[in-house]
Amino acid sequence: MRLRIPITKDFSFQECAHFLGRNQDEILYHFEGAKISRLLRSGEKFFPCEIIFRDDHIQGHCDDEADKKHIFNYIQKWFDTQRDLSAFYQILEQHKSLKPLLDHKGLRIIGVPDLFESLCWTIIGQQINLAFAYKLKSRLTQEFGYAQDFMGRQLWHFPKPEDLLSISDAFRENNQFSRSKVKYLMNIAQAFVEGSISMEKIELLESFEARQSLLTQVKGIGEWSANYTLMKTLHQAEAIPYGDTGLTQALFNLGIIKDRKDRPAIEAFFETVKGWEAYTSFYLWRSLT
Repeated sequence: MRLRIPITKDFSFQECAHFLGRNQDEILYHFEGAKISRLLRSGEKFFPCEIIFRDDHIQGHCDDEADKKHIFNYIQKWFDTQRDLSAFYQILEQHKSLKPLLDHKGLRIIGVPDLFESLCWTIIGQQINLAFAYKLKSRLTQEFGYAQDFMGRQLWHFPKPEDLLSISDAFRENNQFSRSKVKYLMNIAQAFVEGSISMEKIELLESFEARQSLLTQVKGIGEWSANYTLMKTLHQAEAIPYGDTGLTQALFNLGIIKDRKDRPAIEAFFETVKGWEAYTSFYLWRSLT
């Protein structure tokens, strides 16, 4: 089955591809040329999907007609395909220090549509470099996740919450996970299994602050983790990953702040890009590479 996902203007496959291909240890999709293979999940069902980037749309392929709606929605959320970035680019144009970010026009926030996966990724990546974080995610997925063969390769899906409730000490020690990472991952898994956190529950909350508050009730999820997740999973404009070293370095590089620890100065800066805080953060990360 084939489906067509429309994209708004200023969508750059090249810019998105830069993000998609940034680490060879990424296990949750296979990216080659203009084609992505990924194992998706709808309820208890897992199914492979092939995604191809065309000049004016994204093309999805699957085997089952019933999966088309799920794939359509997933791709829209993954690549934020329907957002008009014209107003954002006007802000960058008018902000002298941010003009260099226009070099990356067409870049979309590459999301993490699955809330559980998104929160777990913030824990996995805390206080370690990105390359090692990808290795840890790969080890966790290969131990507790799901695999399916597709066109001669193995595709993997991130574990379900119930799969991470009993991570053993042996796994932790053999795979270089700290005790705190394992504890926080299990805390998040428990919250999902109990139902205190779910996509449905968080979508019912109307304000950014209420959603942030719900997430930070789980031990291990702080402001950075909550805001990163709200940026990547719910595409919240207000989601600023305060405390992120890459973000503060980018602001420093562009001469926007003089002290990387000056939170008031960072907050004052984000007031100048109101409504586009998350996109500004994502483009600032891009400026580092």
